[in-house]
Amino acid sequence: MENEKISKIAEVMKKAEKLVVEEIEGKPEDQLVVAAGLMAVTRNLYVNVLGPEEAQKVFEVMLDSFILADEIYLEVGQQGKPTIH
Repeated sequence: MENEKISKIAEVMKKAEKLVVEEIEGKPEDQLVVAAGLMAVTRNLYVNVLGPEEAQKVFEVMLDSFILADEIYLEVGQQGKPTIH
């Protein structure tokens, strides 16, 4: 069951990445607009499944993890931000 979920996540990520590449092809200035669209869809999914309060908690935890990752990379002195897949 866990392997099926991991496989599904990987499959959805590949499809989403393909869509993103198609949407920004030749228009790199649209990257943040596309990211905003993906974020809105993601938020709606969480709200539909968990409700607004629990969805907010999930996003707070995600934000905290991004901040922590940035702090770790800054301390280690790595250049650039990693892509987490």
